[in-house]
Amino acid sequence: MSRGENTMNDLPRISVIVPSFNQGRFIEKTLRSVIDQGYPNVELMVIDGGSTDETVDVLKKYNDQLTYWVSEKDRGQSHAFNKGLARATGNIVGWLNSDDVYLNRSLFQAADYFAAYPEIDIVFSDYIYVDGTGRYLKRRKEPPFSYNIYLWSGDCYHANIAGFFRRRVFEKNGGLDESLHYSMDYEFYLRAGKAGMKFGHVREYWGAYRFHSASKSITAYGRMLADARILLARYQPSDVGPCGARLRKAWFRSQRIAQKAMIGSYLPYRPNYPVNA
Repeated sequence: MSRGENTMNDLPRISVIVPSFNQGRFIEKTLRSVIDQGYPNVELMVIDGGSTDETVDVLKKYNDQLTYWVSEKDRGQSHAFNKGLARATGNIVGWLNSDDVYLNRSLFQAADYFAAYPEIDIVFSDYIYVDGTGRYLKRRKEPPFSYNIYLWSGDCYHANIAGFFRRRVFEKNGGLDESLHYSMDYEFYLRAGKAGMKFGHVREYWGAYRFHSASKSITAYGRMLADARILLARYQPSDVGPCGARLRKAWFRSQRIAQKAMIGSYLPYRPNYPVNA
């Protein structure tokens, strides 16, 4: 048995929270990407914002395999996640959007990683992009989390669909900022980094991020950038002026590009496993 590897009898409880709203054509794939892993100690919860499409029919179909689900009006994705977090009992928490999927037995790998590295609070992996039909588009292979690169580049280059969190992260740091609807993940990672949370990274592909016509990355890209600028102002040190900010932005962006080159991010890649997202 490798360092920290869990046996089936002592696998930690993982709470997977799925915020949902009108993604009925994708949510079954999302749920199956958790269920089909066969992880024996998973708490799968769907917090739906009162969808008017086929979402509720899908949730009823999987009622016996869901720990909890609700479909009611909420105040957005951040509020939905926080509602799920309030019910979560797992030592590890996953955040999976209702149009994305987990890959590569990510639950087992995350459990083993946290067992091997008890000092790590948040672990990310690389991830891939798929289209609305589940067809592979490209990969995202990024360097490990760096607070300064995150802050000054203005880019949330990791994704919740390829990350897992110890429960203590939320106990110490709180949940998502419910005033944010587009960059709440970016703000949360900045807040965790500023608080001294320890981040890990594995060179696996744990998640598939879906690009489709209704995804926020397409419909609200401008709002996401605007939120990022707001957060830069919120977290930027008060003693750094405009000129210093521009220099730091250029420097840390170049650092990220150099690190990505070193880990082969720009080399051609095709997944060596079937993608059925």
